[in-house]
Amino acid sequence: MGTRWWGRLAAVAGTAAVVGLAAASPAWADTTVDINPGNVPATAEDHEDHGCDFGGGPFADKDVWVFVLPGNKGEFVSVTAVFGANGSLTIPTDGGAIVDDKGTSKAWITTPAGWTLTGATAVISGTADKFNLTHTCPAGGGNGGETPTPTPSQSESPSTTSPATPGGSVSGTPGAGAGGGSLPVTGGAVLATAVLGVALVAGGAALLALRRRKEAHVFDSEV
Repeated sequence: MGTRWWGRLAAVAGTAAVVGLAAASPAWADTTVDINPGNVPATAEDHEDHGCDFGGGPFADKDVWVFVLPGNKGEFVSVTAVFGANGSLTIPTDGGAIVDDKGTSKAWITTPAGWTLTGATAVISGTADKFNLTHTCPAGGGNGGETPTPTPSQSESPSTTSPATPGGSVSGTPGAGAGGGSLPVTGGAVLATAVLGVALVAGGAALLALRRRKEAHVFDSEV
């Protein structure tokens, strides 16, 4: 009985010690902190750090804003960003998201292009005393919201060519081919060539006969 009694007493004492330690541990209550005053006012285009790793940008007509809780000193519960006369937006209630980026709490949201961030507050769980606007993704990726249009160079200007003449080229001298040689003779040209050849042969035969006749006449005279 004595051994059992001491065992029960030790168990009760251990439980009480655990409860006491839990009660003595400090609990991190949610607190509200302000943005680093050096980060505002700012437009997404004018902010010194640009990056499009959050929010799906770049967009043609939207800016993406990314906030960070530095030093791993807690986590964002919500972030309320004030954009002057355009009003305020709360993350994640009005869009965007709170994410854990390798142990660092970050929050992002998108706005129409050209809005100016004039202030921000955040509800956090932790010990940080402020948070930062880490970077932005301006509309158009950082060129003022304008999508660059490629300009064709002079060397790429289209050249003007004359339409092809049906039936081939008509330039040059008649009878000359594209390579400078003579085109084949056809049709009437063949007939004219044949007639000329016959006339030349006949003329040659007549001259030969006349020459022989003259030679025979001279021989008879000498005899």
